[in-house]
Amino acid sequence: MKSALFFITFFFTSFVCLAQSDNIEFDSLVNYQVKKKETLYSISKKFNIQIDDMLIFNSELKNNKLKKNSTIIIPLKKKIVSDLNLKKTINTDSIFEVNDLKVKKDYINIAYLAPFKLKSIEIDSVNSVKTLLKEVNLTTISINFYNGILLAINELKKKKVNVDIDVFDTENSTNQVLSLRNNNDFENYDLIIGPLIKRNFNAFNQKELKTNSLSPLVYDGINLKSNTVIPEANNSLKRDKMFQIIDSLILDTHDQCALIISDSLNKYSRDKLVERFPLAEIIDLNKTNNSVDPKITDSLMGVNKVNWVFLETKKPNLISSVTSLLNSQISSERKIKLFSTVSNENYDNPNISYEKLGNLSFMYPSNSAPNNSEEFIEFQNIYYDKFGKYPDKIAINSYDLIKDLLYRISVSKSLRKSLQIGETKSIQNNFNYILEGENGIKNISFFILMHKDFDIIEQEN
Repeated sequence: MKSALFFITFFFTSFVCLAQSDNIEFDSLVNYQVKKKETLYSISKKFNIQIDDMLIFNSELKNNKLKKNSTIIIPLKKKIVSDLNLKKTINTDSIFEVNDLKVKKDYINIAYLAPFKLKSIEIDSVNSVKTLLKEVNLTTISINFYNGILLAINELKKKKVNVDIDVFDTENSTNQVLSLRNNNDFENYDLIIGPLIKRNFNAFNQKELKTNSLSPLVYDGINLKSNTVIPEANNSLKRDKMFQIIDSLILDTHDQCALIISDSLNKYSRDKLVERFPLAEIIDLNKTNNSVDPKITDSLMGVNKVNWVFLETKKPNLISSVTSLLNSQISSERKIKLFSTVSNENYDNPNISYEKLGNLSFMYPSNSAPNNSEEFIEFQNIYYDKFGKYPDKIAINSYDLIKDLLYRISVSKSLRKSLQIGETKSIQNNFNYILEGENGIKNISFFILMHKDFDIIEQEN
Protein backbone atom coordinates (compact mmCIF):
# COMPACT_ATOMS: atom_id res chain seq x y z
CA MET A 1 0.00 0.00 0.00
CA LYS A 2 2.79 2.38 0.93
CA SER A 3 4.65 1.69 -2.33
CA ALA A 4 1.54 2.39 -4.34
CA LEU A 5 1.02 5.65 -2.53
CA PHE A 6 4.58 6.70 -3.26
CA PHE A 7 4.08 6.00 -6.96
CA ILE A 8 0.75 7.80 -7.16
CA THR A 9 2.01 10.80 -5.17
CA PHE A 10 5.00 11.23 -7.45
CA PHE A 11 2.64 10.79 -10.41
CA PHE A 12 0.63 13.79 -9.21
CA THR A 13 3.74 15.81 -8.49
CA SER A 14 4.95 15.27 -12.04
CA PHE A 15 1.75 16.85 -13.36
CA VAL A 16 2.42 20.13 -11.57
CA CYS A 17 4.53 21.28 -14.51
CA LEU A 18 1.48 20.94 -16.73
CA ALA A 19 -0.74 22.91 -14.37
CA GLN A 20 1.64 25.74 -13.57
CA SER A 21 1.36 29.33 -14.67
CA ASP A 22 4.34 30.89 -16.43
CA ASN A 23 3.96 34.03 -14.33
CA ILE A 24 5.76 34.52 -11.07
CA GLU A 25 3.31 35.11 -8.23
CA PHE A 26 3.85 38.55 -6.71
CA ASP A 27 2.98 39.66 -3.21
CA SER A 28 1.14 42.82 -4.25
CA LEU A 29 0.00 44.71 -7.34
CA VAL A 30 0.23 48.50 -7.05
CA ASN A 31 -1.31 51.12 -9.34
CA TYR A 32 1.34 53.66 -10.29
CA GLN A 33 0.85 56.98 -12.10
CA VAL A 34 3.57 57.61 -14.68
CA LYS A 35 5.49 60.86 -14.23
CA LYS A 36 7.04 63.12 -16.84
CA LYS A 37 10.05 61.62 -18.70
CA GLU A 38 9.74 58.25 -16.94
CA THR A 39 10.50 55.11 -18.92
CA LEU A 40 9.95 51.42 -18.28
CA TYR A 41 13.64 51.19 -17.46
CA SER A 42 13.60 54.02 -14.91
CA ILE A 43 10.45 52.65 -13.25
CA SER A 44 11.89 49.13 -13.10
CA LYS A 45 14.96 50.52 -11.32
CA LYS A 46 12.81 52.59 -8.99
CA PHE A 47 10.89 49.53 -7.79
CA ASN A 48 13.76 47.04 -8.26
CA ILE A 49 11.80 44.77 -10.61
CA GLN A 50 12.29 43.36 -14.11
CA ILE A 51 10.81 45.06 -17.17
CA ASP A 52 9.50 41.69 -18.36
CA ASP A 53 7.57 41.31 -15.11
CA MET A 54 5.97 44.71 -15.65
CA LEU A 55 4.95 43.73 -19.16
CA ILE A 56 3.17 40.64 -17.84
CA PHE A 57 0.67 42.93 -16.11
CA ASN A 58 0.77 45.74 -18.69
CA SER A 59 0.72 43.91 -22.02
CA GLU A 60 -0.45 47.04 -23.85
CA LEU A 61 2.99 48.60 -23.27
CA LYS A 62 4.86 46.06 -25.41
CA ASN A 63 4.43 48.13 -28.56
CA ASN A 64 3.51 51.51 -27.10
CA LYS A 65 5.33 54.25 -25.23
CA LEU A 66 4.56 55.30 -21.71
CA LYS A 67 2.29 58.31 -21.39
CA LYS A 68 2.53 60.89 -18.65
CA ASN A 69 -0.20 60.50 -15.99
CA SER A 70 -1.21 57.10 -17.32
CA THR A 71 -1.71 54.38 -14.72
CA ILE A 72 0.21 51.12 -14.89
CA ILE A 73 0.39 48.08 -12.60
CA ILE A 74 3.59 47.49 -10.62
CA PRO A 75 4.11 43.90 -9.35
CA LEU A 76 5.97 43.94 -6.05
CA LYS A 77 7.84 41.36 -4.01
CA LYS A 78 7.91 41.98 -0.28
CA LYS A 79 11.19 42.51 1.52
CA ILE A 80 11.85 42.59 5.20
CA VAL A 81 14.15 44.89 7.14
CA SER A 82 15.25 43.51 10.50
CA ASP A 83 15.52 45.60 13.64
CA LEU A 84 19.16 45.77 14.73
CA ASN A 85 18.17 45.11 18.33
CA LEU A 86 16.66 41.69 17.61
CA LYS A 87 17.92 38.85 19.75
CA LYS A 88 20.26 36.45 17.98
CA THR A 89 18.94 33.19 16.60
CA ILE A 90 20.61 30.08 15.24
CA ASN A 91 20.13 29.59 11.52
CA THR A 92 19.24 25.97 10.93
CA ASP A 93 21.26 25.94 7.72
CA SER A 94 24.42 26.51 9.76
CA ILE A 95 23.36 24.56 12.84
CA PHE A 96 25.89 21.81 12.14
CA GLU A 97 28.74 24.31 12.24
CA VAL A 98 28.11 24.82 15.96
CA ASN A 99 30.62 22.71 17.91
CA ASP A 100 28.15 21.25 20.42
CA LEU A 101 25.49 20.44 17.81
CA LYS A 102 27.01 17.54 15.89
CA VAL A 103 24.97 14.83 14.22
CA LYS A 104 24.05 12.12 16.69
CA LYS A 105 21.38 10.38 14.60
CA ASP A 106 22.07 9.88 10.89
CA TYR A 107 18.90 7.94 10.05
CA ILE A 108 15.37 9.28 10.62
CA ASN A 109 12.08 7.60 9.74
CA ILE A 110 8.94 9.74 9.38
CA ALA A 111 5.29 9.17 8.40
CA TYR A 112 3.11 11.62 6.49
CA LEU A 113 -0.68 11.30 6.65
CA ALA A 114 -2.66 13.58 4.35
CA PRO A 115 -5.97 13.66 2.44
CA PHE A 116 -4.67 13.10 -1.09
CA LYS A 117 -8.08 11.52 -1.92
CA LEU A 118 -6.47 9.45 -4.66
CA LYS A 119 -9.34 6.99 -5.00
CA SER A 120 -11.72 9.75 -6.12
CA ILE A 121 -9.47 10.94 -8.97
CA GLU A 122 -9.34 9.64 -12.52
CA ILE A 123 -5.65 8.78 -12.75
CA ASP A 124 -5.84 8.04 -16.48
CA SER A 125 -7.29 11.42 -17.36
CA VAL A 126 -4.59 14.03 -17.92
CA ASN A 127 -7.12 16.84 -18.25
CA SER A 128 -8.83 16.01 -14.96
CA VAL A 129 -5.48 15.93 -13.15
CA LYS A 130 -4.42 19.25 -14.70
CA THR A 131 -7.72 20.85 -13.67
CA LEU A 132 -7.46 19.46 -10.16
CA LEU A 133 -3.90 20.73 -9.65
CA LYS A 134 -4.87 24.26 -10.73
CA GLU A 135 -7.32 24.50 -7.83
CA VAL A 136 -6.69 24.95 -4.13
CA ASN A 137 -8.13 21.84 -2.52
CA LEU A 138 -7.16 19.07 -0.11
CA THR A 139 -5.19 17.22 -2.78
CA THR A 140 -3.11 20.23 -3.86
CA ILE A 141 -2.51 21.26 -0.23
CA SER A 142 -1.37 17.71 0.58
CA ILE A 143 0.96 17.65 -2.43
CA ASN A 144 2.42 21.12 -1.83
CA PHE A 145 3.13 20.28 1.80
CA TYR A 146 4.70 17.01 0.66
CA ASN A 147 6.89 18.91 -1.80
CA GLY A 148 8.21 21.01 1.08
CA ILE A 149 8.97 17.84 3.04
CA LEU A 150 10.94 16.40 0.10
CA LEU A 151 13.16 19.49 -0.15
CA ALA A 152 13.69 19.44 3.62
CA ILE A 153 14.81 15.82 3.34
CA ASN A 154 17.24 16.82 0.58
CA GLU A 155 18.77 19.39 2.94
CA LEU A 156 19.39 16.68 5.52
CA LYS A 157 21.14 14.55 2.89
CA LYS A 158 23.72 17.31 2.49
CA LYS A 159 24.60 16.71 6.15
CA LYS A 160 24.81 12.94 5.59
CA VAL A 161 21.52 12.34 7.39
CA ASN A 162 19.20 9.90 5.61
CA VAL A 163 15.45 10.34 6.01
CA ASP A 164 12.87 7.76 4.96
CA ILE A 165 9.26 8.83 4.58
CA ASP A 166 6.15 6.63 4.42
CA VAL A 167 3.11 8.30 2.88
CA PHE A 168 -0.47 7.41 3.86
CA ASP A 169 -3.60 8.67 2.12
CA THR A 170 -6.23 9.43 4.78
CA GLU A 171 -8.81 10.11 2.03
CA ASN A 172 -10.22 12.76 4.43
CA SER A 173 -12.10 9.91 6.08
CA THR A 174 -12.10 9.25 9.83
CA ASN A 175 -12.76 5.57 9.16
CA GLN A 176 -9.72 5.42 6.88
CA VAL A 177 -7.61 7.19 9.51
CA LEU A 178 -8.63 4.68 12.17
CA SER A 179 -7.93 1.82 9.76
CA LEU A 180 -4.44 3.16 9.07
CA ARG A 181 -3.81 3.59 12.78
CA ASN A 182 -4.94 0.04 13.62
CA ASN A 183 -3.13 -1.70 10.77
CA ASN A 184 0.28 -0.01 10.91
CA ASP A 185 2.97 0.24 13.58
CA PHE A 186 3.44 3.98 14.10
CA GLU A 187 5.51 3.53 17.26
CA ASN A 188 8.68 2.98 15.22
CA TYR A 189 8.70 6.41 13.56
CA ASP A 190 10.76 9.36 14.77
CA LEU A 191 8.01 11.79 13.76
CA ILE A 192 4.42 11.53 12.50
CA ILE A 193 3.24 14.43 10.32
CA GLY A 194 -0.54 14.78 10.20
CA PRO A 195 -3.30 13.97 9.64
CA LEU A 196 -3.87 17.49 8.29
CA ILE A 197 -7.58 17.83 9.14
CA LYS A 198 -8.56 18.47 12.79
CA ARG A 199 -11.15 15.72 13.19
CA ASN A 200 -8.81 13.19 11.57
CA PHE A 201 -5.86 14.28 13.70
CA ASN A 202 -7.93 13.92 16.86
CA ALA A 203 -9.21 10.49 15.75
CA PHE A 204 -5.69 9.28 14.98
CA ASN A 205 -4.44 10.42 18.40
CA GLN A 206 -7.28 9.09 20.54
CA LYS A 207 -4.76 6.67 21.95
CA GLU A 208 -1.46 8.36 22.70
CA LEU A 209 1.65 7.20 20.90
CA LYS A 210 5.24 7.36 22.09
CA THR A 211 6.13 9.01 18.77
CA ASN A 212 5.69 12.78 18.51
CA SER A 213 2.68 13.63 16.34
CA LEU A 214 2.74 16.96 14.47
CA SER A 215 -0.38 18.95 13.57
CA PRO A 216 1.17 21.10 10.82
CA LEU A 217 -1.77 23.21 9.60
CA VAL A 218 -4.50 23.27 12.27
CA TYR A 219 -4.04 24.27 15.92
CA ASP A 220 -7.39 25.38 17.31
CA GLY A 221 -9.48 22.51 18.66
CA ILE A 222 -6.69 19.94 18.64
CA ASN A 223 -6.94 17.42 21.48
CA LEU A 224 -3.53 17.87 23.05
CA LYS A 225 -1.45 14.94 24.28
CA SER A 226 2.04 14.88 25.74
CA ASN A 227 3.36 13.79 22.31
CA THR A 228 1.57 16.54 20.32
CA VAL A 229 3.74 19.06 18.47
CA ILE A 230 2.20 22.48 17.78
CA PRO A 231 4.50 24.58 15.53
CA GLU A 232 2.58 27.88 15.81
CA ALA A 233 2.82 30.21 18.81
CA ASN A 234 -0.34 30.55 20.86
CA ASN A 235 -2.53 33.51 19.89
CA SER A 236 -2.54 34.80 23.46
CA LEU A 237 1.27 35.11 23.41
CA LYS A 238 1.15 37.23 20.26
CA ARG A 239 -1.74 39.31 21.49
CA ASP A 240 -0.05 40.00 24.85
CA LYS A 241 3.11 41.12 23.08
CA MET A 242 1.11 43.53 20.95
CA PHE A 243 -0.50 44.97 24.10
CA GLN A 244 2.98 45.53 25.58
CA ILE A 245 4.01 47.45 22.47
CA ILE A 246 0.78 49.46 22.46
CA ASP A 247 1.31 50.35 26.14
CA SER A 248 4.79 51.65 25.41
CA LEU A 249 3.50 53.67 22.44
CA ILE A 250 0.79 55.22 24.62
CA LEU A 251 3.50 56.61 26.90
CA ASP A 252 5.38 58.07 23.94
CA THR A 253 2.38 59.56 22.11
CA HIS A 254 0.11 62.32 23.31
CA ASP A 255 -3.42 63.18 22.28
CA GLN A 256 -4.11 60.12 20.18
CA CYS A 257 -7.63 59.36 18.96
CA ALA A 258 -8.58 55.66 19.11
CA LEU A 259 -11.08 53.81 16.93
CA ILE A 260 -11.75 50.09 17.43
CA ILE A 261 -13.26 48.00 14.62
CA SER A 262 -14.04 44.50 15.87
CA ASP A 263 -16.11 41.40 15.27
CA SER A 264 -17.61 39.11 17.94
CA LEU A 265 -14.82 36.54 17.63
CA ASN A 266 -12.36 39.07 19.01
CA LYS A 267 -14.38 40.44 21.91
CA TYR A 268 -11.56 39.71 24.38
CA SER A 269 -9.00 41.85 22.57
CA ARG A 270 -11.62 44.57 22.01
CA ASP A 271 -12.33 44.72 25.76
CA LYS A 272 -8.59 44.87 26.52
CA LEU A 273 -8.24 47.78 24.11
CA VAL A 274 -11.18 49.58 25.71
CA GLU A 275 -9.38 49.30 29.07
CA ARG A 276 -6.49 51.22 27.55
CA PHE A 277 -8.67 53.62 25.55
CA PRO A 278 -11.85 54.18 27.58
CA LEU A 279 -12.89 57.04 25.30
CA ALA A 280 -12.35 55.05 22.10
CA GLU A 281 -15.07 54.91 19.47
CA ILE A 282 -16.15 51.33 18.75
CA ILE A 283 -17.54 49.92 15.52
CA ASP A 284 -19.10 46.50 16.13
CA LEU A 285 -18.92 44.67 12.80
CA ASN A 286 -21.68 42.28 13.79
CA LYS A 287 -24.06 45.21 14.25
CA THR A 288 -23.10 46.77 10.92
CA ASN A 289 -23.51 43.62 8.78
CA ASN A 290 -19.72 43.18 8.59
CA SER A 291 -19.18 46.48 6.82
CA VAL A 292 -17.82 49.89 7.78
CA ASP A 293 -19.55 53.08 6.67
CA PRO A 294 -16.90 55.61 5.51
CA LYS A 295 -19.07 58.47 6.79
CA ILE A 296 -18.88 56.98 10.30
CA THR A 297 -15.10 56.61 10.34
CA ASP A 298 -14.71 60.07 8.82
CA SER A 299 -16.81 61.61 11.60
CA LEU A 300 -15.10 59.65 14.40
CA MET A 301 -11.48 60.41 13.58
CA GLY A 302 -9.80 63.60 14.73
CA VAL A 303 -7.97 66.29 12.78
CA ASN A 304 -4.42 67.45 13.62
CA LYS A 305 -3.86 64.47 15.88
CA VAL A 306 -2.75 60.86 15.45
CA ASN A 307 -5.64 58.47 14.81
CA TRP A 308 -5.01 54.93 16.00
CA VAL A 309 -7.32 52.39 14.37
CA PHE A 310 -7.45 48.84 15.74
CA LEU A 311 -8.78 46.26 13.31
CA GLU A 312 -9.72 43.10 15.23
CA THR A 313 -10.81 40.58 12.63
CA LYS A 314 -9.47 37.73 10.49
CA LYS A 315 -11.82 38.26 7.56
CA PRO A 316 -9.78 39.14 4.42
CA ASN A 317 -12.62 41.00 2.69
CA LEU A 318 -12.99 43.29 5.73
CA ILE A 319 -9.25 43.83 5.98
CA SER A 320 -9.15 44.82 2.32
CA SER A 321 -12.16 47.17 2.50
CA VAL A 322 -11.08 48.85 5.75
CA THR A 323 -7.51 49.48 4.56
CA SER A 324 -8.86 51.02 1.36
CA LEU A 325 -11.33 53.14 3.31
CA LEU A 326 -8.69 54.42 5.74
CA ASN A 327 -6.30 55.26 2.91
CA SER A 328 -8.94 57.44 1.33
CA GLN A 329 -9.27 59.40 4.58
CA ILE A 330 -5.56 60.15 5.11
CA SER A 331 -4.66 63.80 4.57
CA SER A 332 -2.03 66.34 5.59
CA GLU A 333 -4.25 67.19 8.58
CA ARG A 334 -5.23 63.64 9.43
CA LYS A 335 -2.67 60.94 10.22
CA ILE A 336 -3.83 57.35 10.60
CA LYS A 337 -1.95 54.37 12.06
CA LEU A 338 -3.43 50.88 11.81
CA PHE A 339 -2.90 48.14 14.41
CA SER A 340 -4.19 44.65 15.03
CA THR A 341 -3.62 42.32 17.96
CA VAL A 342 -5.03 39.46 15.87
CA SER A 343 -2.42 37.14 14.38
CA ASN A 344 -3.46 36.70 10.80
CA GLU A 345 -1.72 35.40 7.70
CA ASN A 346 -4.40 37.15 5.60
CA TYR A 347 -2.29 40.30 5.78
CA ASP A 348 0.23 38.47 3.61
CA ASN A 349 -2.31 38.31 0.80
CA PRO A 350 -1.88 39.77 -2.71
CA ASN A 351 -5.53 40.87 -2.68
CA ILE A 352 -4.76 43.23 0.21
CA SER A 353 -2.84 46.26 -1.01
CA TYR A 354 0.74 46.23 0.12
CA GLU A 355 1.01 49.94 -0.63
CA LYS A 356 -2.05 50.83 1.46
CA LEU A 357 -0.80 48.86 4.48
CA GLY A 358 2.47 50.82 4.20
CA ASN A 359 0.62 54.14 4.13
CA LEU A 360 -1.01 53.16 7.44
CA SER A 361 2.23 51.95 9.10
CA PHE A 362 0.28 48.80 9.87
CA MET A 363 1.59 46.80 12.86
CA TYR A 364 0.50 43.26 13.75
CA PRO A 365 1.71 39.87 15.06
CA SER A 366 2.54 37.15 12.56
CA ASN A 367 3.69 33.54 12.57
CA SER A 368 6.10 34.17 9.71
CA ALA A 369 7.98 37.00 8.07
CA PRO A 370 8.54 37.59 4.32
CA ASN A 371 12.04 37.09 3.01
CA ASN A 372 13.86 38.05 -0.19
CA SER A 373 17.32 36.91 0.86
CA GLU A 374 19.67 34.94 -1.41
CA GLU A 375 18.80 31.86 0.64
CA PHE A 376 15.10 32.24 -0.17
CA ILE A 377 15.74 32.95 -3.85
CA GLU A 378 17.89 29.81 -4.03
CA PHE A 379 15.11 27.81 -2.36
CA GLN A 380 12.55 29.14 -4.86
CA ASN A 381 14.77 28.21 -7.79
CA ILE A 382 15.42 24.71 -6.47
CA TYR A 383 11.69 24.23 -5.89
CA TYR A 384 10.89 25.48 -9.40
CA ASP A 385 13.48 23.19 -11.00
CA LYS A 386 12.09 20.17 -9.16
CA PHE A 387 8.33 20.79 -9.33
CA GLY A 388 7.86 23.17 -12.26
CA LYS A 389 6.31 26.00 -10.25
CA TYR A 390 7.21 28.43 -7.50
CA PRO A 391 6.42 27.44 -3.88
CA ASP A 392 3.25 28.69 -2.25
CA LYS A 393 2.84 29.51 1.45
CA ILE A 394 2.03 25.88 2.30
CA ALA A 395 5.23 24.58 0.68
CA ILE A 396 7.44 27.26 2.24
CA ASN A 397 6.08 26.63 5.74
CA SER A 398 6.39 22.89 5.24
CA TYR A 399 10.04 23.21 4.22
CA ASP A 400 10.85 25.49 7.17
CA LEU A 401 8.99 23.40 9.72
CA ILE A 402 10.09 19.92 8.68
CA LYS A 403 13.69 20.92 8.04
CA ASP A 404 13.90 22.41 11.52
CA LEU A 405 12.36 19.37 13.22
CA LEU A 406 14.59 16.95 11.30
CA TYR A 407 17.68 18.96 12.20
CA ARG A 408 16.67 18.95 15.85
CA ILE A 409 16.14 15.19 15.88
CA SER A 410 19.44 14.54 14.08
CA VAL A 411 21.57 16.56 16.53
CA SER A 412 19.71 15.57 19.70
CA LYS A 413 18.42 12.05 18.88
CA SER A 414 14.91 13.12 19.89
CA LEU A 415 12.73 16.19 19.64
CA ARG A 416 12.37 16.53 23.41
CA LYS A 417 16.11 16.55 23.96
CA SER A 418 16.43 19.27 21.29
CA LEU A 419 14.46 21.80 23.34
CA GLN A 420 17.69 22.97 24.98
CA ILE A 421 18.87 24.29 21.59
CA GLY A 422 16.60 27.28 22.02
CA GLU A 423 15.40 29.45 19.14
CA THR A 424 16.24 28.55 15.57
CA LYS A 425 15.60 30.47 12.37
CA SER A 426 14.69 29.21 8.92
CA ILE A 427 13.59 31.03 5.75
CA GLN A 428 10.34 32.64 6.89
CA ASN A 429 9.76 31.11 10.33
CA ASN A 430 11.40 30.99 13.75
CA PHE A 431 11.09 28.08 16.16
CA ASN A 432 11.57 27.90 19.90
CA TYR A 433 9.85 24.89 21.44
CA ILE A 434 8.92 24.38 25.06
CA LEU A 435 7.41 21.34 26.81
CA GLU A 436 4.01 21.88 28.41
CA GLY A 437 3.60 18.49 30.06
CA GLU A 438 0.35 16.85 29.00
CA ASN A 439 -0.23 19.69 26.49
CA GLY A 440 2.72 18.63 24.35
CA ILE A 441 5.55 20.55 22.70
CA LYS A 442 4.71 24.08 21.55
CA ASN A 443 6.52 26.73 19.54
CA ILE A 444 6.61 30.11 21.31
CA SER A 445 8.43 32.08 18.61
CA PHE A 446 6.66 34.63 16.38
CA PHE A 447 7.08 38.05 14.75
CA ILE A 448 5.77 41.56 15.27
CA LEU A 449 5.80 43.25 11.87
CA MET A 450 5.18 46.81 10.69
CA HIS A 451 4.61 48.01 7.14
CA LYS A 452 6.52 51.13 6.18
CA ASP A 453 6.33 52.39 2.61
CA PHE A 454 7.16 49.28 0.54
CA ASP A 455 9.10 47.49 3.29
CA ILE A 456 8.12 45.32 6.23
CA ILE A 457 10.08 46.06 9.38
CA GLU A 458 10.48 43.39 12.02
CA GLN A 459 9.97 44.85 15.49
CA GLU A 460 11.99 43.76 18.52
CA ASN A 461 10.23 40.83 20.14
